[in-house]
Amino acid sequence: MKGKILIIEDEVKYAYILDRFFTSDDYEVTIAFDGMSGLQKFKEIEPDIICLDIMLPKMDGWEVAKRIREVSSVPIIMMSALSEDGDILKGYGLHIDDYVTKPFRTPILLAKVNNILERRRQLQEESRAGLLAGETQDKDITAGTIRLVKKNMQCYINDEIIKITKTEYKLLEYLMENRGKNCTRESLFHTFWEGRDIDDRIIDTYIKKLRKLVANGQCEIVTAFGIGYRFEERK
Repeated sequence: MKGKILIIEDEVKYAYILDRFFTSDDYEVTIAFDGMSGLQKFKEIEPDIICLDIMLPKMDGWEVAKRIREVSSVPIIMMSALSEDGDILKGYGLHIDDYVTKPFRTPILLAKVNNILERRRQLQEESRAGLLAGETQDKDITAGTIRLVKKNMQCYINDEIIKITKTEYKLLEYLMENRGKNCTRESLFHTFWEGRDIDDRIIDTYIKKLRKLVANGQCEIVTAFGIGYRFEERK
């Protein structure tokens, strides 16, 4: 099923034409023939998209859209014979997603519905991916009894906080994220000191201090002769 669609349309014949058309394209269709029942159906079924007529009995489409927008961002396509610019702008002023003027070809409405829902799904997937990436970026890094807390750049060894500089933290983080891999001196210097007028032997100074720290955390920084360094957990 592609999704749940709510059609709020008082012209019975027209509503059932849309029902058959969307059902044949694998949508679950619910119909309401007036504004009040349309609002109630919206609350009951939580549709993925709404096709809303304007000239409705009991409550017009303007009011229906307004009330829905107070509680939901569900996509709304307005369908109306009202084709004046003022009417169309009024619809967009209520934050609808599209406005089609009657008469229109049903395949065009279907294409609009498909496009809106596809874009919505893509945005939701991108949002989820972004959240997951954020969770990964903020996830603590652990090795042996060492724990790096990315959120506030703190280092714990044996559950005790260790005072280290920002550069020491970032260098240790880099080595731990690449554990088991040889990190060349060139890559380390490029990552942390490129563009600064500093001798590359500064790497040795930092590695010497970090070696003492990680030794207390059941880990070690091994020299890869002629290459650079490698972070490992002690077995």
